[in-house]
Amino acid sequence: MTLKEYLSQAVKLDKVIDSAILRIDEWKKFSVKSRSFLNTGSSANYCNSSSVERTVMKIARAEERLNKEIDRYVDLQNEIQNLILNLENHEERALLERHYLLGQTWDKVAEECFVSLRTVHYIHNKALKKLEPYFQKIKERFIC
Repeated sequence: MTLKEYLSQAVKLDKVIDSAILRIDEWKKFSVKSRSFLNTGSSANYCNSSSVERTVMKIARAEERLNKEIDRYVDLQNEIQNLILNLENHEERALLERHYLLGQTWDKVAEECFVSLRTVHYIHNKALKKLEPYFQKIKERFIC
């Protein structure tokens, strides 16, 4: 794993979490529709209610998995933040935080930092070179 890949994990995991939240919300909406259908007095309510219970249990398991992903995301954000804090230059720190922790595009980072896109890439590359020795220590922990 490269340093860029390591830093990019948080943004990717954030997108996975967003997708899971949307999916679970859709399932909940469907579950509510199913329950309201059951309350119409149908004679097959008993069979359908166990089906709804199974659906609710599946949603609960998905929410448990989501909570674990969120915990992993928070831990990863903290790890990346701690790595970035090794930079003494505030401009480099701000740039990396905006891109790798907040998920901003390079164009947005350039706009908010009041520099050109070319300058953003220059600062980014300079910061990555400074962080490489710290990242190697992190990689060593993974290997051991």
